[in-house]
Amino acid sequence: MRDKKQQKDRNKGFTLIEVIIVVAIFAVLLGILIPSLNPILGFRVQRASEAIGGALDRTKTEAMNRLVAEVKLSYVAGDGYYITYYLDRGKSGSSDENIKADQPDKIAPAKTQISYTNDSGTVHHLWESGESVLILTYDRATGGFRQIQTETIGQEDILRQLESGQDIAFHDSGHYCTKITISGGQKQRSLILDKVTGGYKMVSEEPGK
Repeated sequence: MRDKKQQKDRNKGFTLIEVIIVVAIFAVLLGILIPSLNPILGFRVQRASEAIGGALDRTKTEAMNRLVAEVKLSYVAGDGYYITYYLDRGKSGSSDENIKADQPDKIAPAKTQISYTNDSGTVHHLWESGESVLILTYDRATGGFRQIQTETIGQEDILRQLESGQDIAFHDSGHYCTKITISGGQKQRSLILDKVTGGYKMVSEEPGK
């Protein structure tokens, strides 16, 4: 009878030592798992920053040879970040069909954080509501960046302005983009934009800076 009672007592639950052992095992597993995720997140940051740099290079080249060439960096909630090009195909017409938007290209998942800074020092987080789009283009005359665009320009706007003998009026916001920052895990990279030359410099930074 006593043996049965002792066996029942032993089966009541985990002892303190057993709980400590289980917690220790979980801690070790987490210690192994978390560092192993950092290279993956770091690769995504590098890939996204290089994609943005390539998009700027292409847009500048296109802008020097077209009436309009704009690039839009956008965030889709729960999905990720996309790059879309808006290029004037140089055909006559009276609709927006001649401004072709290329198929959006996904450059990063939603867990990545991409933000930009304007020339007043204000940081805009693309993943936040109301801050999900950055539109950039170049000045054909100088090769430098134009101000951040509030919206893409349409073919109808182009034709109306050309017919009236006016220069194409872009949708300038009043501020220039000076920096685009991509963060993920323990890695962060930024593209520092030079508004005069239209160039950029890619740098690695400590996360949070």
